Amino acid sequence: MSHLSQQNTIEIIIDNLAKQGYAITPNFLNNGEVKALATHAKALQNSGEMHKARTGQPNNTSQGIRGDFIYWIEESQANNAEAAYLSSMAELQQAINQSFFLGLFEFESHFAIYPAGAGYQKHLDQFIGKEERKVSCILYLNEHWQSEYGGQLRIYLDKKDEACFIDIDPQAGTLVTFLSSDFLHEVLPAKKERMSITGWFRTRVLDN
Repeated sequence: MSHLSQQNTIEIIIDNLAKQGYAITPNFLNNGEVKALATHAKALQNSGEMHKARTGQPNNTSQGIRGDFIYWIEESQANNAEAAYLSSMAELQQAINQSFFLGLFEFESHFAIYPAGAGYQKHLDQFIGKEERKVSCILYLNEHWQSEYGGQLRIYLDKKDEACFIDIDPQAGTLVTFLSSDFLHEVLPAKKERMSITGWFRTRVLDN
């Protein structure tokens, strides 16, 4: 994607975040970048470097809550594919800060692979007393995904009305961005393995 195209895409994300609190952006990265990330994710899986995810709550091994395996991306050890992804996210972070004055300080992200049949129950990306995560971002890596495979991201548009939601297919190259504090969401089980990168723009951790 050219720099101008990337700028236009980011402007659309900013506009959608301002109007509705979330943005669904197909083709955020080009096919080559997405394929390189997917290939790397599979290599991490095959080498045994991915581990069972936890929910973030103490002593919770996520049994029955989430079924994915993850690998945290470290900027200092990033390969070319990861570095290109992090560069695009850094540009998005700068634009969000300029538009919303959120004071975003850092970005954390990990690969996630869901085996067939695995999902992640409805949850919020902010925990009580921990509000550093401000904006959630999910980039999908699944080529030629069909809706009948399942695995959609379900975003609840009203915390008090479970019937008010949207489902998003995890199609390769699509980036979903939303305000972490505002939207309950879940990952529906899929008939096939499902790959993504999940990340959060964060503010500084305030000392007590």
